[in-house]
Amino acid sequence: MTGALIGAATGGFFGAARARFGWLHRGGPTALVIVPPFGYEAVCAHRALRHLAEAAANAGLTAVRFDLDGTGDSEGSDLDPDRLGAWLASIDDACNLARSAGAQQLVLAGVRLGATLAVLAGVRRAPHGDVAGIVTIAAVASGKALVREGRALQMQLQLAPAPPGIAATPGEQDLHEVVGFAQTAETRAALGQIDLLKTPHAPAPAMLVIDRDDLAPNDKLVATMRALGTIVEQVRLPGYVEMMLDPHVAQVPDAILAATISFAKACPALAPAPAPALELVAKRIFSSAEITEELVTIDRDLAAIASARGPIKRAVILANAGGVYRIGPNRLYVELARSLAAAGETLVVRADLSGLGDSRTRSGSAENVVYSDHAVADLGALAAWARARGAREVAIVGLCSGAYHAIKGGLAHAIETIVPINPLTFFWKPGMPLDYAGFRVTGDAQRYKQAMRSAAAWKKVLRGDVDLRRVSRTFALRVKHALEHRGRDVLRRLRVPLTEDLGSELLALARKGTAIKFVFAGSDPGHALLTEQGGSAVPKLERAGMLSIEMIADADHTFTARWTHPLFVAAVIRALGPLR
Repeated sequence: MTGALIGAATGGFFGAARARFGWLHRGGPTALVIVPPFGYEAVCAHRALRHLAEAAANAGLTAVRFDLDGTGDSEGSDLDPDRLGAWLASIDDACNLARSAGAQQLVLAGVRLGATLAVLAGVRRAPHGDVAGIVTIAAVASGKALVREGRALQMQLQLAPAPPGIAATPGEQDLHEVVGFAQTAETRAALGQIDLLKTPHAPAPAMLVIDRDDLAPNDKLVATMRALGTIVEQVRLPGYVEMMLDPHVAQVPDAILAATISFAKACPALAPAPAPALELVAKRIFSSAEITEELVTIDRDLAAIASARGPIKRAVILANAGGVYRIGPNRLYVELARSLAAAGETLVVRADLSGLGDSRTRSGSAENVVYSDHAVADLGALAAWARARGAREVAIVGLCSGAYHAIKGGLAHAIETIVPINPLTFFWKPGMPLDYAGFRVTGDAQRYKQAMRSAAAWKKVLRGDVDLRRVSRTFALRVKHALEHRGRDVLRRLRVPLTEDLGSELLALARKGTAIKFVFAGSDPGHALLTEQGGSAVPKLERAGMLSIEMIADADHTFTARWTHPLFVAAVIRALGPLR
């Protein structure tokens, strides 16, 4: 196998027909094959599942952690046909990868939809006789229930509808959105046919059913499996809800991980039939997009996926958005990277900064720190690596905290273009309170002003349903911040040296020759923060052609609504512009 090594894991692509991305930890004769959930749940659970694979390896197991077809870093998209068949084929490939690494028996562990797929995969692999056990974590036995839950969650978001003139493509006419991801009519129909309570035969000799401790247990599923002859252990454990929080605050469910590993180690040895051999490779050509994607490791700690097609003239580095790993919110970084790479001459690096995603934590630092002290140095290492690959221009693109790091990286290194998207702060300090942070005050003030035009809002005020003290404090802080930044603008014009001053940083970037290309969602407070804190430097640089601002109306902070995705990609491509 020729995958890339980071830490104790080998990463890369595998699969005979389609490229699946995954990580392999070599270990003993029992392999834990980890099946992720779908969509945003997979993004939230990414850190926990990485910890599960590493803990399994430390316990002497072989472990495979991978992305289902059309998800994560694997080839394809939500809109491809036969999603259910492709997902099950992905699991087969992951199982065969584990067998190729020397494993004799397999334990499939899945979360939510991944748990449902793990049971189906166990049934499917019966001829191989190599699935010794299955772990279901928060399983949903009915595919129809999974579809209903996704629709209910989507409705709670209350996202803005697509404005007139932006129509769905023919393939998206009957699309259901699920928190930034999609289910076609075909996918929903296929999921609707799943009922684990009608499983034809035992998927494995043993099963561990891990139920959420805040919901009713999966007793019917347990009874069904026992009736099929499977030895079932059922436990209710804490940690699922915390595992599924937004990535920057999601927690590792230690009890769930420990139970899974203990079960896998206790599964009896099997004498399975031979399985097809699969190789794990660092680089793979995606025939569907005619691009090459490669897992690269930089200075031993940083993991990144590099996308390219043909000779390289420019590199675009995509920096993590908050705690989301390198695929970006709603998998937007993957879509952007492949679009840019397919056009040719551009190397796109979607990177995990140290301590995030699949990159290792720097010595003496904490994991999952969004505004890391090492981020700027990480971007410098990525830029140097890209230039060594032949890029004569380097751009940094980032959303939210990635926008912050793009600005700081542009100041610290030789970067030709930065594209900050929806920054929420321009000067971060550890422990910064969020209740009355600048972006929160600005955003709340914008909402309060809009609400003042609503009769319903005034009725709430009269009923006493509005915290008037909070409203008053918000507007008072808004006025205070505005006066402070106007004062800074005067001092800046008088050439008085200032610290932590956005206008000064923007001017410094321009003096270096760095093009500054902001992109904002229409509902985001970042634009107001920029114009207020940047002061007169913003229009001055706009007139000079060194700074631009593009707005995407009605989009939210992470561009969740599907209709905003092509607008996001197009806006970033316009911001990057032609090669210099």
